[in-house]
Amino acid sequence: MAKAAENDGTAPGRAAQERRGKIMGMLQEAGRVDVGLVAESLAVAEETVRRDLRALEDDGMLRRAHGGAILVSSLAADSPQFIAPDLSEHPVASRAAELLPDAGIVFIDAGEVAEALAALVPNEAQLQVVTTSIPVALIASRHPDLVVYNLGGTVDPKDDSQSGQWTREALEHIRIDTAFLSVAGVSRDGYLLAADPKAARIKSAVVATSERVVLIAEHGQLELNGMVKFAQLSELDCLVVDDRTSDFVLSLAADAGVLVLVVETQTATPTDAEAHP
Repeated sequence: MAKAAENDGTAPGRAAQERRGKIMGMLQEAGRVDVGLVAESLAVAEETVRRDLRALEDDGMLRRAHGGAILVSSLAADSPQFIAPDLSEHPVASRAAELLPDAGIVFIDAGEVAEALAALVPNEAQLQVVTTSIPVALIASRHPDLVVYNLGGTVDPKDDSQSGQWTREALEHIRIDTAFLSVAGVSRDGYLLAADPKAARIKSAVVATSERVVLIAEHGQLELNGMVKFAQLSELDCLVVDDRTSDFVLSLAADAGVLVLVVETQTATPTDAEAHP
């Protein structure tokens, strides 16, 4: 009887500890776990997994999400900027927030501008946020009425974004009304660039499944430093940038027929008249 109680998670013990350790291992690897898949992998009932997830959440090791859990053990404690980004540093995000729909499904990419945008998403039950970014999911999920889906996948420690087969398969089965994308550059022949092949495949899948695609970028992110092409500028519906964006990029966007919204950064150099009244 004692063995049965330990196996179903009703009493703490070595089996429960080992099971929860394996769950955390899965989370460290993928960034997200699914209750059904974990139950099958560990050969236990789904309710047992749910109890384990509740216990781990109580210990601050994860956050339960729809059908599973995401890894959040140290992000909130060690990286408070994920919870409260400085919006004054990212005027592009404030302008992009004006493009958020009143209802529907919104994808928000990874990166600092995307995190700032996540903080500006209204607490509306009619909106659903989909993301491959752990910080974006954490920030947006502060709103109790907002439904947030973190797609999971292999975590990139550079920006806590997620990619891989798990993420791609999830994107194949969802529809997105408006996607807010980040980039690692724009090529001279008008292609959007990603940092690596994994990120490029995810971004390409987002473009393919989205009704409207908005690129949000500060001028430094538009410089030619990405490695992999994933879409053309002409596939965008809108480009939101700051006023330090190069004329070359703005010209490319205009030639591609993309609506460009330029945000003032209030960092312009004073004129001679202003410097010497």
